[in-house]
Amino acid sequence: MDEISIKLPAKPEYMTVARLTTAGLANRLGFSIDEIEDLKVAVSEAGNYLINQFSDISVLEIDFFIEDDNKIRAKIAAPAASMVRDHEDKKNELSLFIIESVTDLVEKEEEQGVIKAFSILKTCGGSLKNE
Repeated sequence: MDEISIKLPAKPEYMTVARLTTAGLANRLGFSIDEIEDLKVAVSEAGNYLINQFSDISVLEIDFFIEDDNKIRAKIAAPAASMVRDHEDKKNELSLFIIESVTDLVEKEEEQGVIKAFSILKTCGGSLKNE
């Protein structure tokens, strides 16, 4: 299994770097254009969710794990963030829906009911939902 890690400032404008990295890795594995787009959307939505969730977030950590030759697992985390914003954000609800809709498997790491990280799995050429 290969592992690629990036650390980005927790600002929406840096999510482009996450999207480009995601696309490059998925392309290398032979993902279709639609699968690449789905994975890019899921990774950027997860990052934006965490950015919107915390008021003290400074860094996003994204780890990509190449599993076999047809699976990518991406872990998007806000390791040092702790101060949750006071308001409920409808954008975060939409982000959760989008992430779950375009991936094969999503796991949320929570502390006291607050999502601190996402683990997203996407397969090339198929879906785990039918297995």
